[in-house]
Amino acid sequence: MHRKIALLALVFMPLLMFACHKKAKVDNDVYKPKPVVVSPYKVKVSEVFNDTHMVFDVDVIGLLWNGIEDSLKARGMLWTPNAEGEPYIMEGHVVYFKEGGLAKRFMPRFGDTVLAVRVELSQGGRHIATIESKHKVTFGRGTITVNAWKKVFDKAVEDVVNQAVKKF
Repeated sequence: MHRKIALLALVFMPLLMFACHKKAKVDNDVYKPKPVVVSPYKVKVSEVFNDTHMVFDVDVIGLLWNGIEDSLKARGMLWTPNAEGEPYIMEGHVVYFKEGGLAKRFMPRFGDTVLAVRVELSQGGRHIATIESKHKVTFGRGTITVNAWKKVFDKAVEDVVNQAVKKF
């Protein structure tokens, strides 16, 4: 019996190893870096405020600020001190935040994670737009979502930056 198992292991182990092997695709061994995205519009995040006036377990100001900056940087739109011209200014506001929780979310409307943000876009003291975004993770739509607060911030940031890009 042991010999049969050993024989099967000798046959199937190499098959399994070759089946899971993925050959790397090489284009003449030349490294091609990702293209650098550059935009003529430069945006500076001036400030982010917590308009809820509540203290949360997560850093709502830091998550919104860093999220907007990371999204702008990925689009080549983040203002740097050596950039030419006057930048657009984004001022963020966390209007409403409810952290919710995974265990509570199994009861409808009890453990929802909700985020509402508002961003003011201006340039040279001239107001251009007010952009609002609201996202939530609720019972039924993301009931078993872990770190839902991170996901609502990511969605809200992308939504706000996409709307801001359309204003340019």
